Order: sequence, then C-alpha cells, then structure tokens
Amino acid sequence: MDVLIELGEVPKHREQPSGDPPARATFSARAVLGLLAAALLAALGGAGHRPPPQPPRIIAARLGDAAFLDGDRLYVISAGRPVAGSRVLSRTVSTYAVPQARLLSRTSVEVSGGVVGAWRAPGAVLVAYQVDTSGTWAVAALGVDTDRVLWRRAARLIGVSAADRLAVLETADAELGVDLVTGRTRWSVPHPVDGFTAHAGIENGFPRWLVTATDSGRLEARDARTGQVIGEVALPRRPGRANGVIWPVGDLVLVDTFGSGFDAFRLPGLQRVWRTPVDLSQSWMQADCVRLICTFHRQWGMTVLDPLTGRELWTSDRWEYAEPTGNYLLARVDDRNSAQPSLWVLDAATGRALGNFGAWKGLGPAGDGQLYGMREDRDNHRILYGVLDPATQGVRVLGSADRVSGGCETEGPVLICRLVDASIAVWDLR
Repeated sequence: MDVLIELGEVPKHREQPSGDPPARATFSARAVLGLLAAALLAALGGAGHRPPPQPPRIIAARLGDAAFLDGDRLYVISAGRPVAGSRVLSRTVSTYAVPQARLLSRTSVEVSGGVVGAWRAPGAVLVAYQVDTSGTWAVAALGVDTDRVLWRRAARLIGVSAADRLAVLETADAELGVDLVTGRTRWSVPHPVDGFTAHAGIENGFPRWLVTATDSGRLEARDARTGQVIGEVALPRRPGRANGVIWPVGDLVLVDTFGSGFDAFRLPGLQRVWRTPVDLSQSWMQADCVRLICTFHRQWGMTVLDPLTGRELWTSDRWEYAEPTGNYLLARVDDRNSAQPSLWVLDAATGRALGNFGAWKGLGPAGDGQLYGMREDRDNHRILYGVLDPATQGVRVLGSADRVSGGCETEGPVLICRLVDASIAVWDLR
C-alpha cells in the first residue's frame, strides 16, 4: 500500500543570528514521522477486520424432501414411503431451530399429495398439503413428537396465530377460525353467494381482518381472531362485479363501486377516505409498497398511488414487479433476452431509476433499509452472498459457498440453500 504523508516544503539554508543557540525543538522530525506512522498503523488496524464467515451447519436431506423456512424454524418434510394398499404416503416432518440446526421434534403424517407448508405451534405441528391434482387442499394438525393426528380438515390454510392458538382456514363454503390443538371451530363466516371475501392486514402470516363485498351492496369487515363484524357500509348494487374487484392494501380496502374508479375505505371501521378515477380493474396490488399503493397490470405496467389521497403519482410500463425495501423500491424489468435480469433501485415517490445491482438477487430484509442478496455461478454450483444497500447500490460480500444447487432463501439473519447432494446448508449471517 502506497501512502503519501505531506510534511510541507523544506526551507532553504538560513544563517543563524548571533547570540544564544536556538532552543531545542519540542518534537524532532524523526519523532513526528514516528507518530504519523503509528497513527497510520492504528487506523489501518482499526479499519474493521472482519473474521472469515463461519462454515454452515448441514442438515441431512434427500432428493424429493421439501424444506420450509419460517422465522427461526426450519421444517424438512421427507419424500415419504407408500402406505400399503393406498395412494397415501407416510411423510416425516422434522422441525429444526435455526441457525443452530438443532432438531426440535419429529412427527409423521399420512398425506395423499404434495406438502406446501408446515408450522409449529404450542402443542401441535400443522401441515398443509394438496389432496390431489384437482386443486383440493387439506390441513392436518399433528401431536408434537408423535404420529397422532389431532385433527384434519379439507381446507386451505390462511394463517396461524400461535398466541391465540388459532388457525384461519378457507373451505369451499366458509372462512373458519379453528383451535390449533383441538380442531374445534371457534367461529364460522359463510361465503356470500353473491360476493367475495378477502384477507387483509396480514402480519407475520396472519390476517387481522376478513373483508367481504357483495353484489347486493354490502361491505363488511370482521376481526379474524373472533369472526365478529367490526365495520360495515352500504355500497351501490353491482350485479356480477363483487368477485375480483376488492383489494386490501395495508389498512385500506379498495373497492370498484361505480365502474369508473375505485373507492378506498379505512379498516377496520370502513370509513370512506377517497376515490380515484384511475382504472385499477384487471390489476393486482402490492399489499405494502413503502407507504404507497403499487398496482401492476399485464399490459399497462405499474401505477403508483398516494394512499392518503388516491392521486396517481407515477406510472411506468417498464417494471413487471417491485417490492419495498426501506425508502426504495426494488424492481425487475421483463427482459426475456437476459439470463439474469437486473435488480433495479427506484425512488419510490417518483419512480426514477437510481441504479441496479447487476446480477445480484435480493433474498430478504437485513435491517436498516438493506437486504440480503446472492449472486450465482450456476455452471460451477457456486454463490456469493452479502448485504445489498439500495441507498448506494453497493454490495458488502459476507462470504461464498460451493456445491450449491439452489433453493436459497433467508429469514432474518439465516440463509439456507440446498446443496448438490440434496442436503440443506444453514448459515448464520450475523
């Protein structure tokens, strides 16, 4: 490392005046150089030496096994073995604490289709699976460290609240609030024959409200923990229009009430706060978009609204998807000619593109408006992983890994990836 230290201009020789000799300098030139060198070494030494990343912990798994990361729990579902005389598979659900990769429980369940998720709650492990290829879903609750099925329902799992010992399920006929351990139905909300029910205010995977709109002109909000109505309002009658024209966004619900725009109602009381003439039909909406409302349309691209007024802030036909990170949006462009489309950073308020992370892929929040990311070399089964900073579009590399086949995801400071031998590697990113 080349370092230049400026000492100033060397003065020309001057004769000393007669009289007493000059007083001895307090610091000699050698002392000054020594102090500067010491300061430089101290600065270099204190620049933040980062120890090499710890090697990952490895969890054994086989081809066909499924893995689901949820908070500080990792669920590994075995591919299963056939049950004699049936089309059912007996599958083992292993629950691990991460990043320690410590086995917490092991439970068996018989299912007839692919498992799509697992959750552990006090006294039970829930497994959601597809019954068959017809699209029928089911949920089974299992006793921890047992092969005992506590209850089973033909339903789609909407959310789990461990604190309330409650699971919200959706059947063909109703929304249900079910006790996690006993399977007892605490509340039931039938599906309206002329309407649609949406799940709103989702926090940690659990909805705060259920919102129903009907053709006959009824809009109501219910508490998802009790099933009780907590807000209702009358709407114009819109035959055949209720299904698919209601969108929960944060603490708002947007409803197509007149066919030439959308009205926004504040949850849970359903106070009407504004109306926008922007045509949001055939669009889908991001539930959280940096305190904005982001909508996406297959042909028109992206439209951003002010959630306080409903005013259109900006539009772009460039972005196929965007999600919030800190004060920015991270967007991808629909570029089918690129093997690795760039991850772009947008100013959320204006839509202006600030830069991109190139081939880096975002994985999940890292705190302070940053996110974890990875860069793949698929030909050599190698990845780099690090922290992406949208404010600077910079990357701080944390480490690298070999023999990675894919399936990487983060939850908090935990990174998991499937390796080429199907095992699961778990990194602590702190």
